[in-house]
Amino acid sequence: MVAGYACQVDFSPDMSYVVSGDADGKLNIWDWKTTKLYQRIKAHDKVCISALWHPHETSKVITCGWDGQIKLWD
Repeated sequence: MVAGYACQVDFSPDMSYVVSGDADGKLNIWDWKTTKLYQRIKAHDKVCISALWHPHETSKVITCGWDGQIKLWD
């Protein structure tokens, strides 16, 4: 659910997963091939506007939200 927000999406370095934030502040991880939601994490108190996969440390994702925080997820 993006509800009118331009939440950024990104692929995992191996192109297996897609990550995105949403209007509820959640980090969503989808399996690219099956299109199924793999995991949903409450990341921020407000909109999670961006989620990026770390290009070299493939277990890490960075999010930023309208709550003024940038978080590193492992």
